[in-house]
Amino acid sequence: MNDLGIVILQHNNPKDIEANLRALAKADLPEKTEIVVVNNGGESANEKVSKDATKGLDVRFFDIPNKGFPQGNNFGIAKLSAHVIAMVNPDIEVEKNTFRIILDYLNKHPKVGIIAPRLVYPTGKTQDNYRMFPRPMDLIVKRIPFLRRRFLNRMRTYLMWDKDPSRNEQVDWVTGAFQVVTKKCWDAVGPNNEKYFLFMSDVEICRRAWDQNFEVHFVGEAKARHNDTRLSEGGIKDIFRKKTMRIHIVDALRYFGSHFFRAQPKACPSSQLKQKA
Repeated sequence: MNDLGIVILQHNNPKDIEANLRALAKADLPEKTEIVVVNNGGESANEKVSKDATKGLDVRFFDIPNKGFPQGNNFGIAKLSAHVIAMVNPDIEVEKNTFRIILDYLNKHPKVGIIAPRLVYPTGKTQDNYRMFPRPMDLIVKRIPFLRRRFLNRMRTYLMWDKDPSRNEQVDWVTGAFQVVTKKCWDAVGPNNEKYFLFMSDVEICRRAWDQNFEVHFVGEAKARHNDTRLSEGGIKDIFRKKTMRIHIVDALRYFGSHFFRAQPKACPSSQLKQKA
């Protein structure tokens, strides 16, 4: 069994894939590392990836119809035989020590089932790829400027504005842009829920992890560059302009429809805060 398996899901992102693979080729990876690149409905996207970008790496390419982000990652993970599984967006570039820090952290924290590094935009700004579990009102307030101003404390809590991004700690969930899952955790809580198309499967799998007594951690010590903005970013007006925003609404409705009457996992940080309050 390999030590690390990486799934990179793309949809017409061959240049991003090349940059991603070149960064992996320079990184400290376990000797047994396998990489699967899944072309999720893109137009001959894998064929456009330069062979030079794969030098020194064990990479396999697959082409599948686009049935959504969760389904594409599930397909890739099924091709792996690793102790640790990483789902990495195509527009990610790891640093030399990103995976070394993550794997060392997992070895030292056996209760951790899902982990994510600190993602940094090209501007140097840290992405908030860690959050409290959302409630319906959180997503509504986040989209409407005057409500954000009115409910600043709510946003401060949900988006964890006061968190030191360099600090390693437990969080409710980490985004699917870069999620690392132990095989033990994946066998217990996976696969990604394919009822979602693009969003919320990352929230749900972290929720399942907490329910199954696995911890979710954010490791700010490990960093990777994220060369894009969140697809779900935008205000209320963007609902009419961006297809991804409309998909986000549909996926959110599916999520809250499934969990409306369910309490949040007792062990997750947000539940612990409520018990202490």
